[in-house]
Amino acid sequence: MDQAAAARDWARGFAQAWSLDERDAGVIAAASAQRRPKGEIFSMIVQCFSLPMTPEAAWSDYRAHMPDLVRCSDTDRSALRALRNAGWRLGIVTNGMVDNQEGKIRSTGLADLVDGWVISSEFGERKPEPSIFHELARRLECPLDGWMVGDSLETDVAGGLAVGLETAWITSAPATDPRPAPTVSAPTVKDAVDKILTGQR
Repeated sequence: MDQAAAARDWARGFAQAWSLDERDAGVIAAASAQRRPKGEIFSMIVQCFSLPMTPEAAWSDYRAHMPDLVRCSDTDRSALRALRNAGWRLGIVTNGMVDNQEGKIRSTGLADLVDGWVISSEFGERKPEPSIFHELARRLECPLDGWMVGDSLETDVAGGLAVGLETAWITSAPATDPRPAPTVSAPTVKDAVDKILTGQR
């Protein structure tokens, strides 16, 4: 999912609702896309712009709108179908709140392309903790082997490596010497799937 684009769309609407300008919207979008606890992010946004609302209300607004703003490309969805056609079972491990994350999974059509998912807030553990990956395998009724595909070295790659998975890091600008080191890097899910299906390393 293109979370950054969705964050920009939400930030523009939020800024307009509070009579803020385009530059302010950019600041809000950049903040909301950060990999930090959301409570910290929305406290900063509310304080920075002296908004007459609580950080919890700002976060609630974000969560309410994001499921309708995120997008998954047709090429990435086709790549997931290719994996399933090749015999793979697919699952999602995601950090976040159930209403927000499950809303995204359903609105993007991913619910019909995967065999199940685990969301941190309902399970009680977050990536990269091994237990959340083991829970996904339990729900999918399959061994925990194969690949973890994700855009975070700290949660996706590290978490996958911790449970013995191969890892594909989705990044448009791969680091020269990433740590932890993924099995492969790719700019899109489709490119990662192509490598997985053809055995590229």
